[in-house]
Amino acid sequence: MDRNTLFAFGLIAVVLILTPWYMKVVAPDPKVVSLDSLSTPIADDLQNNKNTTRPFGPVLGVVNQKNLGLTAKTVITVENNLYSVEISNISGGSFVSFVLNNYVKHDSSFVNVIDALNVQNLVVSFVSLDGDLVSLDHAWNVLGSGTRRPVLQKQQTVVFETSFNGYSIKKRLTFFPDTYIIGLEIIFENPEQYISRGTYSLSWSGGLAPTEKNTKDDYTYFKGYALLGDELLGDAAEEGEGSKTKQAGTTLWTATKTKYFISAIIPSVPGVGAVVSGVLDGGRPLFTTQLNQNTSASGSFNIYIGPLEYNRVRSLGLGLEKTMNLGWAPIRPLGRLITWSLTKMFQIIPNYGFVIIIFAFVVKILLNPLTKKSFQSTRRMQDLQPKIQALKEKHKNDPKKLNSAQAALFKSEGVNPLGGCLPMLLQMPILIAFFTIFRSTIEFRGAPFFGWITDLSVPDTLTTIAGFPINILPFLMGATMFLQQKLMASPSGGAQQKMMMYFMNVFFLFIFYSFPSGLNLYYSVFNVLSIVQQKYLTPSPKK
Repeated sequence: MDRNTLFAFGLIAVVLILTPWYMKVVAPDPKVVSLDSLSTPIADDLQNNKNTTRPFGPVLGVVNQKNLGLTAKTVITVENNLYSVEISNISGGSFVSFVLNNYVKHDSSFVNVIDALNVQNLVVSFVSLDGDLVSLDHAWNVLGSGTRRPVLQKQQTVVFETSFNGYSIKKRLTFFPDTYIIGLEIIFENPEQYISRGTYSLSWSGGLAPTEKNTKDDYTYFKGYALLGDELLGDAAEEGEGSKTKQAGTTLWTATKTKYFISAIIPSVPGVGAVVSGVLDGGRPLFTTQLNQNTSASGSFNIYIGPLEYNRVRSLGLGLEKTMNLGWAPIRPLGRLITWSLTKMFQIIPNYGFVIIIFAFVVKILLNPLTKKSFQSTRRMQDLQPKIQALKEKHKNDPKKLNSAQAALFKSEGVNPLGGCLPMLLQMPILIAFFTIFRSTIEFRGAPFFGWITDLSVPDTLTTIAGFPINILPFLMGATMFLQQKLMASPSGGAQQKMMMYFMNVFFLFIFYSFPSGLNLYYSVFNVLSIVQQKYLTPSPKK
């Protein structure tokens, strides 16, 4: 293999190595504006009462309990085809379990996005006319009977009620068949009699529960967001007291997310501001969002709890897809095109492993004209090696003359020294897009191929030895890469070329070893097709 080809391989490797870091620096995470950098305060009376708030969690320190209608704890179960949810009357309808029926964990249990650290969700709070901070996180009354409400053919509504200073406060949760959207309505009776400035808050504390086997990797995707106008606002979780950011303005939604799932609170009338806070608890980022709304506005909300599927969340028309990690901005359109292509092919061939193999064939066919020219250019460069070596000997003490002589030689022979790099450079965006797709797109989460390859979004670990995972596909990728390099190597190549070839194989094996098995499968198949094309289908260049 000539040095230009090796350089292209190295460039691909470097980009793949630096992609996670680079995406964090320039664009992989959605554009987030630190709320601390913004100047307008939100609901000053809510924020000034610092002695009754915590940096994390719902607003506590409920005032005089005699003002609140208290009752015993009750749990109601609601089920549709997509999820099974347990709703507590604590906080007037907080979710204490939310099981997604179409998604399983590594232990084969269904994904539950609620655990002990995020049961304080959908909590209503406000500042009373006396200046006290009131959080309605006690047990509300449940209106109606029955603790099990199936939602298979028609919608079901669960109503909770409490009181403050003798005035009724209700929350109505409406569940629909075959959708992750849940309707929420908050109804205040004469709010001007007890709520200061006519502003209340609806908060979600603790984010969502981790769902992946590699929890450390899952945690890197945990975020809390609020969309104010066109700005996606958020902050990073911090140790100790945590971070807390706030801003007033037209608020379209607040949300917390993990790698593959999201919970979002979406008001039917935009809110008047938001607070996003986060703290690290034993390494787990816990995010709390607080959406502020006027009591004079409609108290209707939509709650979305479910998968971060691009088409599904984009169809809501609310910009929730901005929370997704879609990679480096120039690669995102290609990533979406590849995702769309793979999912459409999956509808015909319900196995993503075979879909990837067919996709590799398609890409190889599309790149065939360029690849053929690349191989011919590489062979021409190999044929010119004796002349190039002669020029190096002749002008070994004059680099300028050597460069001029080589350029003249390439021109006279009609050879582009960089021609062999072009197909590899064209492959690079595809590899980066595949890396992002299989690492963070839920469509490929848990997608099996065959045998030991049970999840194309993670490495294909066959077994572990002394705690070290034994992954097979990276070795297959390395072997096919080695064979391809052997075919492209110049017969007159010296020890330096061989050493570089071996180094690149080991280097790529090391880099790809922890990559998703879907990426390794694609690259292995593409290498095999390149070997076949190079050995049997590409004619030698005309001399």
